[in-house]
Amino acid sequence: MALNSAETLELKEASPRRLGRGQRIAVVVLGIILAGAACVIIGLAFVQGSWWYSYMTDQALDYESRARVEAIRDEVDASGTAPEAVMWLNAALESNADPTTVRSHLLAAQEVLEAAGDPNLAEAVMELQEIIQTIRPRHFGMTTTPRPAPTLEWPW
Repeated sequence: MALNSAETLELKEASPRRLGRGQRIAVVVLGIILAGAACVIIGLAFVQGSWWYSYMTDQALDYESRARVEAIRDEVDASGTAPEAVMWLNAALESNADPTTVRSHLLAAQEVLEAAGDPNLAEAVMELQEIIQTIRPRHFGMTTTPRPAPTLEWPW
């Protein structure tokens, strides 16, 4: 059959194929699952980054750390450059303070010492950072054993 003109050619209107009821339900359920998974991931990131997630999970200062904080306090007090840091260190050494409060006081003292900019107290700032790390509990994803580094050995 030969076409004489283009007018005789009739094309059906092109439209996307409609989804059946079962396919629509599957798409909606999949969307809900993906939205829920995204909310859970965002929620976990928020919770683990919040201060109240780790509240009351901090460890108390042991005897050695307490002695180091006292030595740092005496050193800072003798220098006289950061009396506010001495106040924070005294607050951290209170006997009835909970570990989370002690950690926050030590962080405040560390910030004051860093802001003072005294090069003689740089070692005290580093020691405070180490003490703060002992108070903060380790998370499950962190390991305490170092991973061995690959070494290159020449066959001589």
